[in-house]
Amino acid sequence: MKLPGNVVRILTIGVFFLLGGNVIAADSAYPNRAIRFVIPYPPGGGTDITGRIMARALSEELSQPVVLENRPGATGMIGADVVVKARPDGYTVLFGAASEMAINASLFRNMAYNPRSDLVPVSLVATFPLVFVTAAGNQGSLTDLIRQAKAQPNSVSFGSIGQGSPQHLAGELLSTMASAQLLHVPYKGSGPLVQDAVAGHVSMAISSVPPAVPLVEAGKLRALAVTSATRLEVMPDVPTVAELGFPGYDFGTWVGMSVPVGTPQEVILRLQEATARALAHPSVRAALRDQGAVPVGSSPEKFRSFIESEIAKSDQIVARASVHLD
Repeated sequence: MKLPGNVVRILTIGVFFLLGGNVIAADSAYPNRAIRFVIPYPPGGGTDITGRIMARALSEELSQPVVLENRPGATGMIGADVVVKARPDGYTVLFGAASEMAINASLFRNMAYNPRSDLVPVSLVATFPLVFVTAAGNQGSLTDLIRQAKAQPNSVSFGSIGQGSPQHLAGELLSTMASAQLLHVPYKGSGPLVQDAVAGHVSMAISSVPPAVPLVEAGKLRALAVTSATRLEVMPDVPTVAELGFPGYDFGTWVGMSVPVGTPQEVILRLQEATARALAHPSVRAALRDQGAVPVGSSPEKFRSFIESEIAKSDQIVARASVHLD
């Protein structure tokens, strides 16, 4: 049977676009252009430095540039919201930390985005233990300070990088587990925090490891305990909080990669596999460890479970300490 001319033309055009679409898909295998890492913190911090390390490594793995865009503010929520609203094609990635992907869900009743439903986990990259430090001239141990806080509530202060920060929650967790009332003193960043710790203006400070190590080595600060479940390679003589009589204490911050909901699964897996290969490189692992990080890597599913467990942990700490930011 001979088809009418108009039908033949329609079928021909349909076949052309079908084949053309297949050719385009084959020619545009992900990634075929630069990937944007949105970092929701200022340059120079732990998340930013870790992001730069991973950006270089992933550029080699994916044979495409990975560029960083710092979008700080609102405890990481400004940068996270940028990613949530981006096109879900794998070219905009949140390289974020515990606050915007977990802790904020416990602290804020009203958020511009939902970390559970608006972001898709790709991979946990690394964890960052924290360290309790005090001025070098203070001779007491962490146990001594807890004993003092029990006898005189709010007589022992601890500094953090801000209200609702991981450092703040680490102190609140210790306060709860020790049944001692510690006085929280928030600072605007790690610089002012460690300066006041050196000067003895706070009884102790809870700091990320990188800024604390050189000051401890220089004799300006004394490390009391680390917040991880095991001792750190960079501070092997410093006990864990759990070792000092608080079994089960384990708290820290972390960094990982997420993408907007709707990103194709094959793109997510491509990113995750490239991240796993990058984290297997000895040079990358060494660079992360130099920043006080513990390299991890994970599947998207394991990262999602990890985030859920971190939200649950934050919920408990925030509820017990009655901490809310809105």
